[in-house]
Amino acid sequence: MASELHWLGVTEAAAGLRNGTFSSTELVEDTLAWVERAQPVTHAYVELLGDRARAEARRADEELRAGRDRGPFHGIPYSVKDVIAVRDVPMRCNTELGPAKAFTPRRDATVVARMREAGAVCLGKVATHEFSWGVTSPPSRNPWDGRSVTGGSSGGSGAAVAAGQGAASIGADCGCSVRNPAALNGVCGMRVTHGRVPTTGSVPLSMTMDTIGPLARSVRDTALLLQVIAGWDAEDPTSSTAPVPDFCAGLERGIDGLRIGVPSDYFFDHIEPGVRASVEAAVRTLGELGAEIVDLPMPRAKYANGAFLFVIGESAALLDEYTYERASEFGVDVRNFAELGNLLLAKDYCRAQQVRTLVRQDFERAFETVDVIVTPTVAATAKPPTDDPVFIDVRYADGYSEDVLWAYCRCTIPVSMAGCPALIVPCGLAPDGLPVSIQIVAPAFDEVTAFRAGAAFEAATGFRELRPRYLTEVTRAR
Repeated sequence: MASELHWLGVTEAAAGLRNGTFSSTELVEDTLAWVERAQPVTHAYVELLGDRARAEARRADEELRAGRDRGPFHGIPYSVKDVIAVRDVPMRCNTELGPAKAFTPRRDATVVARMREAGAVCLGKVATHEFSWGVTSPPSRNPWDGRSVTGGSSGGSGAAVAAGQGAASIGADCGCSVRNPAALNGVCGMRVTHGRVPTTGSVPLSMTMDTIGPLARSVRDTALLLQVIAGWDAEDPTSSTAPVPDFCAGLERGIDGLRIGVPSDYFFDHIEPGVRASVEAAVRTLGELGAEIVDLPMPRAKYANGAFLFVIGESAALLDEYTYERASEFGVDVRNFAELGNLLLAKDYCRAQQVRTLVRQDFERAFETVDVIVTPTVAATAKPPTDDPVFIDVRYADGYSEDVLWAYCRCTIPVSMAGCPALIVPCGLAPDGLPVSIQIVAPAFDEVTAFRAGAAFEAATGFRELRPRYLTEVTRAR
């Protein structure tokens, strides 16, 4: 049993800690040992806090023995994306930009402080795409084949959770950055409603769309993590005062009578056959579970990606002092985005905001008739880098081709533009053996219904039990 503790989810590990099957120290030691074994495959961790994690585990054990129970995450190991501050730990943001690369925060981000208060054990920082501006997150690699990208920008979070290198992870999502790593690595993750979770202490990409969100290996564990980190923060001007519900409240309700909208246009255009087949099968399963499946027109979703470029303007403003004097220190893709942002005019930004309003209205109208919307998360499975670690071409059976940036963001960006929460739930493996997931979108501040639908689907299928075969085989051979 001891050699398998790292594969326990939050819920199972919490039960084991409370019934005395093992201690947090044993759980953390086992997980740290596994992190070291799996790291040559995933390259997920950029800073491993072994001694610190052991001290936190000992403290958790002492408190639990003394009868102080801080909740489900007490004594549970997790990781943090490296654009989110952990006090006294370097926050390099995967950049060669001198001032950023040398920065060490002296206080925790709000979400990390909340996890600390909940008794969770921080194992360390995991890989991000540079300043969150991409979908490949080098040097991390996908544990399902050891060579494909992990998505991004929270790619290290997705890989670490999928590989058993911690029970959960905290990522950040602007256009796609929790969701496509969750999808490509076969775990659960959520983009929360904008304002639901404070971003204080994280490096911003967009001043109007940034969110911080949870990744875990089950729907329940994802909801439990959100329960800890959600809620108003006076230091975050974008933070919402909306009441925080019990995110686990509807997990056992089932979905009989739930109305699920499936948009046939745009979201299924130019998509790999294996992805389409898995998502369509998932929709049929949801119908068999009692949901009413509704064909849903969303005519303006196709304009979201173009309008999303206004984020480049916001990011360029945030990086402005470096773009003119130190542009050569950026990776080529981030430099391109920053310099392009400097070319956008105020009227371009305003027009993009007008389009954003139209996209949001599509979702608002849809939610007048349906409870949630289900779409593919990504158009293609994880791809290996070929000539370049960042720029990777995806070609579809219909002759269409695009960069992975759009293949992994086309279905997620409209949701970000609308400000809605979206839960990612694995729905199978494509013919190439790599994971496929569905995106369950709910109205703003209704994460509970997304969790309800995701839990029903997860319970009816065995996909949450799948582990990366390649990782298992390679580590067994060592």
